[in-house]
Amino acid sequence: RDIMDLRRRRSNSTERKIKDTGLRVSGEKRRIPGSILYLAVGLSVGIFLLVTFPKHPLSRSVIWNLEHQLNSLDLLEKKHAVVIDAGSTGSRVLAFSFHRSLFSSELVLKDELWHQIKPGLSSFADRPDEGGNTIIQLIDTAKSRIPEKYWSSTPISLKATAGLRLLPAEKADLLLSNVIDVVRNSGFHDSHGDPVVEIMSDLNEGIFGWVTVNFLLDRLTSPDESAVALDLGGGSTQISFIPSWGSTLQETPDGFLHSRELQGVHTNFYTHSYLGLGLMSARKSIVQASRLHTGDYSSPCFTKATDWSHQGDQMKIKPKDGAGFRACRSVADSVITAKNLHTPAEIGSRSIVAFSYFYDRAVESNILPQSGGQLTLNQYKQAAEKACVDPEASFQCIDLTFIYSLLSSYGLQDSSEVSVYKQIDGHETSWALGAALDLLHKQSLP
Repeated sequence: RDIMDLRRRRSNSTERKIKDTGLRVSGEKRRIPGSILYLAVGLSVGIFLLVTFPKHPLSRSVIWNLEHQLNSLDLLEKKHAVVIDAGSTGSRVLAFSFHRSLFSSELVLKDELWHQIKPGLSSFADRPDEGGNTIIQLIDTAKSRIPEKYWSSTPISLKATAGLRLLPAEKADLLLSNVIDVVRNSGFHDSHGDPVVEIMSDLNEGIFGWVTVNFLLDRLTSPDESAVALDLGGGSTQISFIPSWGSTLQETPDGFLHSRELQGVHTNFYTHSYLGLGLMSARKSIVQASRLHTGDYSSPCFTKATDWSHQGDQMKIKPKDGAGFRACRSVADSVITAKNLHTPAEIGSRSIVAFSYFYDRAVESNILPQSGGQLTLNQYKQAAEKACVDPEASFQCIDLTFIYSLLSSYGLQDSSEVSVYKQIDGHETSWALGAALDLLHKQSLP
């Protein structure tokens, strides 16, 4: 009897274990379909919102959160690109990480590295080996951000801008030939369809800047709502937009309108780069307009003696009698006029986004928070007037006066508003993002 009782107890215990286990397995089975159901419902809701209300903030929020979950599970296609901006005042590497949207198949920017080394590549015109070493440092920084398994499929490009355009051709070529091997041996993808290292055309610089701004504003697919992009670098300045006025298309000078493919549609761009009207180049021209027979300079744009060097030229600058905003602006206007700057009437009615030195000088003058925002031309003017009577100001008077004169030369009024940013949604307003999107588009072509 004792043996029989023991067997019964063991049998009952075993049955309970089997039942308990069965409950756990059954529970797990119910949880797995539940997670799949969650994703299925989420996808259905996302598709419905995207089709029905594509621009609604709720649609964007739901889709963003859903794709964030899918991306965290490594279920979305990932793309990366590396762009090195060899500018006149510094060299910068930008490493971009995207995923492809499950709903629109468009690239969504998820992460971005920005790192800078000064001085710019053009400063190594007589020391090309040292210039190449700075590019190695930038590439190593990009490698620390992009997982190694993606290196071989990640396109890389080094694009030099106004700094190298202003160098003698033989010095620029020597610098570029030195860095081309560095980039090609980086471990990133060498796109043979395009030069891996080049002096970027001013046309592409303007269009890539426009693409960056409107990509970040989510206006690429709405040309009529797109923004005008104004970029102020050290050696050149760019203006780019898609004209909506027939008069703009009819009255614009030759060389300003360019047909490019945008979202599969051939589109007319108004874009132009003014070499020599970057902030540093313009500053130099304004100073040199006041050269004395002694070789020094007496400028109405300074309130105290200042020494300055740019691209190998040493300048000793003294304040001029009658110095101030009006006298400084007169010289700035003459420098701009000499470049035959075109005034497209249309931009006065358009949304305008300005970046680079437009942002830097505004923040330094305390007329703009670091987060960016809207400014009127009158705010730049008032900041310039204040700097031009400040006995401790160094370059604020000349720089702010030039910026105000430049914006006015585009036909903008003192009351005109300009959105000024360094970043939009945490991403740099640099032409490099437009260049990265172009690289990835070309990589996807058969």
